[in-house]
Amino acid sequence: MNLWRDPKARLVLSANFLLVVGAGITFMAVPWLLIQQPNGQSIFGSANALLTLVIFLLLPYLGKAVDRNSRKAVILAYFGFAIAIDLFVIAALLVQGHVEVWNLLTVFCLGSLGASVYYPAQFAFNQEIFARNQYEALSGAIEIQWQAGAMIAGALGALLVGRVPLTAILLLDTCAYVSGLCLIALVPYQRAVSSQGGNDRSAWKMMLQGIEYLRQRPRLSLIIFSSFLPFVGLMVANYLAPIFVKNTLTAGPEVYGIGEATYAFGAIVAGLTIPPLNGRVGLIPTLLITVGVFTFAAAAMPSFPSVLTFWIAFSFQGWGNAGSRVARSILVLETVPNEIVGRVNLFYSALERLLRAILLTVATWQVAVGGPKSAYWLIAVISLVGWLLILACRHARMFPVASKFKIEEAQ
Repeated sequence: MNLWRDPKARLVLSANFLLVVGAGITFMAVPWLLIQQPNGQSIFGSANALLTLVIFLLLPYLGKAVDRNSRKAVILAYFGFAIAIDLFVIAALLVQGHVEVWNLLTVFCLGSLGASVYYPAQFAFNQEIFARNQYEALSGAIEIQWQAGAMIAGALGALLVGRVPLTAILLLDTCAYVSGLCLIALVPYQRAVSSQGGNDRSAWKMMLQGIEYLRQRPRLSLIIFSSFLPFVGLMVANYLAPIFVKNTLTAGPEVYGIGEATYAFGAIVAGLTIPPLNGRVGLIPTLLITVGVFTFAAAAMPSFPSVLTFWIAFSFQGWGNAGSRVARSILVLETVPNEIVGRVNLFYSALERLLRAILLTVATWQVAVGGPKSAYWLIAVISLVGWLLILACRHARMFPVASKFKIEEAQ
């Protein structure tokens, strides 16, 4: 199916691509500039951990905001919010004449918080405006487009970060957001009846129902949890990477930017190779391969610290993390009944945020005490634990099992 024949798909995909490129450059520049500030490495790590914990606590309420309002209005509000943040910080930078820590933290923290609303809203928006027979093609197109945009952002970041002022990067980001807002505004939209009002369900109670179901399938629940660990490790690595490049490799932002591009390349390759690999060897072997590759790539960083190792390891981390995500999505679709899948996903999303906050706190302490190399070993160990758990639970039932309790709409 050629999605580009659908005008709505052209608008949505173009807006998403612009967002990835603009935000990708900004979220590469901000961490790099922040770690150059006095005590910047500790500030970056602490802010990252605290922000993750705040989003964990807000997650159910952010989800309700998406459910209760027009998804198009939520997306447009996000674009407007992002534009306002960029313009505010640009104005502050022009008045100050130099970059301060609070400028960087404002962009990083508020941008990350807004993104936590945008992505679920975008998913729900796409579900409303596209036909069911377009979902598979749309999902594949967004994944490949996302990573292609990240590759371009990495390449542009390697050229721009450290060479042009932050105001220019934020202005580029603002232009991307303005263009995205205009494109989404043009998308024809009729809010689905099922999403209009009447949604008073407690997200916390829904999450507890997901936990109750997973207790009935302990091996499956451990496999799903273990498949999340590469992603958790990657989120910690996003904090470590600029520090590793600066302190251990004693290199500049161009090395960091090319690394981001090689990661995206590995993820694109995963999107093309994982479905046929899964069809040939099965879901559990695919997860063992992808999580194993990510583990070895994470361990290679502190074992053989060099620019070439950094780039190669990042590409394999991209393949391993994206591959485990694709395999996990297939696993959940095939083994969790539709009436409980939302609750299960909500539970794992909250658990991932909580675990990420804890590991970011530990990694920040490790960087301060022993440098970024020691923190990379933490990522490798966490991923290895995930691999061992998948191996131990590999005989889980690979088909849907009906829930033993009544699934109620929590009030």
